[in-house]
Amino acid sequence: MATEITLTTSETAAAFGVSVRTVQRWAKNGTLAAVKRAGRWVISFLADLADFPSTAVGKARDLLEFGGILATSRPGMYTAVSSDGSCTYLVHRTNCTCPAGRKQRPCYHRAAVALIGAARTARAA
Repeated sequence: MATEITLTTSETAAAFGVSVRTVQRWAKNGTLAAVKRAGRWVISFLADLADFPSTAVGKARDLLEFGGILATSRPGMYTAVSSDGSCTYLVHRTNCTCPAGRKQRPCYHRAAVALIGAARTARAA
């Protein structure tokens, strides 16, 4: 089941690998579904995050905002930094090499990939 998610311009910029200014431009010209609240753009889209606990979604948003997840040269594959910054993991929407992912548990790295995918799908629509 899809849930409406709102992201800041910095989180959205990280998801697309572009600058915050580019996201602001997209919001202004209607390329992204966005509204201005208290003078700031808020980007809305639907994402399927039912498999992830709310804490994982919060950590995924932080991971995006601080640039802790990057696309690799392989489509759909990302490199994510651990929460303490000591190691990196290979992440796909269906699996992750982190300790939770190896136990088939939903991890925040996969939640971040789900957010990226949903944001990119929303922009393409």
